[in-house]
Amino acid sequence: MTISQPPAAPVQKVGTGAEAKAAPAATETKAAPAAAKTTPTAAEAKTPASVAKAAPTPAEAKAPPAVAKTTPSPAVAKAPPAPASAPATKAAPAASAAPLTPLEPPKLRLRHRLMLLSFVLVVLLPGIVGMSYLFLRAADQYHSRAAFSVRSESFSGALTTLAAFTQIGQTSAPESAVLYDYIRSQELMQQVDARLDLRHIFNLHPRDVVFSLGDEATTEDMLDYWQRMVRVTLDSNTNILNIEVHAFRPEDAVAISQAVIDNSADLVNQLSAIARDDTMRAASEDLTEAQDRMRDLSGQIRAFRDQNSIIDPAQGVQGQMGVLGALQGQLASALIEKETLLPQASGQNDPRLTVVDRKIAAIRNQIAEERARVREPDGDEQSMSTVIGQYEGLLVDLEFARTAYTAAMAAMEQARAEARRQSRYVAVHINPTLAQESLYPRRWILSGLLFLGLFAGWAVMALAYYNMRDRG
Repeated sequence: MTISQPPAAPVQKVGTGAEAKAAPAATETKAAPAAAKTTPTAAEAKTPASVAKAAPTPAEAKAPPAVAKTTPSPAVAKAPPAPASAPATKAAPAASAAPLTPLEPPKLRLRHRLMLLSFVLVVLLPGIVGMSYLFLRAADQYHSRAAFSVRSESFSGALTTLAAFTQIGQTSAPESAVLYDYIRSQELMQQVDARLDLRHIFNLHPRDVVFSLGDEATTEDMLDYWQRMVRVTLDSNTNILNIEVHAFRPEDAVAISQAVIDNSADLVNQLSAIARDDTMRAASEDLTEAQDRMRDLSGQIRAFRDQNSIIDPAQGVQGQMGVLGALQGQLASALIEKETLLPQASGQNDPRLTVVDRKIAAIRNQIAEERARVREPDGDEQSMSTVIGQYEGLLVDLEFARTAYTAAMAAMEQARAEARRQSRYVAVHINPTLAQESLYPRRWILSGLLFLGLFAGWAVMALAYYNMRDRG
């Protein structure tokens, strides 16, 4: 029985999945040996393992063994090999046609659920509670602003230069810095409380337990609350104080601001009064000391004059110098007279020359005595030079005492002039303002800060948990 041979052209295309399914089963089985004996090309040798291991088609898998062992025809056996340029991997479509298994959605584990629960409990619930409190129970707050500074007047007059001799340099803190601490102090808070009843003003809304003072607040608690509600800033360049007062009613904020300004002015007046009293006391003490010293020196000069029996030693010296000048003139006249008589004299025993010589000797002796009286003491008496030295020392001390006394008098007069006027005062630049709209508390800002803080805390705890989990 002769088996008809199929055409050669269809046999050359055996190998692809589509052609294998279109051809008859007998043809596929007879072409298999020829395809198996075909030498693979270089491109086919380099095909991936996935293509080499491709699953056979259903027709090939069910082919009977008898047909598979049928001897191929010569035409089929002599089929030319596939050219080198032909595609190497023609079984790839069969491999890609395999069905894909769908991925299952990720499941939440227990730790993920716990982390989500902690986020809700730590961040969302407290944030919502705090935000609800801010918008539902927190009371509206009104503010009042004011600005002032301490001004001082400089006084200068005709006695300022003389008073400078007795002034001592002093350094003190600026009055604005003193007022900055005073406004934040417990003393001012108590004074304003006695004037306005701060406990009633700061407890108008008892339902607002966060922003209200509280009925059972201690003095320390009230001071902390005062520093939160009364905010003061100091400009170091201009020494201007800016205060901002918060209250639950606008008129209460204005009243507190005005009370702060009034009490600050009273403090400045007290400091000015203390400074004036100190200046008056110091000037009075300096004047008393200058007067006592001048009286003491005047008594010493009087005792000196009584002891030496002379009013002014300088004038006595001038008298003696006049006497010496006169004696010098007489001596010169006598010497001229002697020179004139020498040509006319009959000898050294001339009586006229004898008289002239005696006169010259007497004048010279008198000059020597006058000079000795100035240089050397005479008995118990001191020399004139010593007397003059002591007297001049007393005169110098007396002159200095008089200058100090004059300066003390000038300082005293200036202190009295400053005491009659106010040298320091509080200058208000901005009077307390009356608010028409409530700007505090800043609910949206506080809510955002609350959520941000809660989220930061929760993130830190979560990171710490995962860190310990990874390490352990």
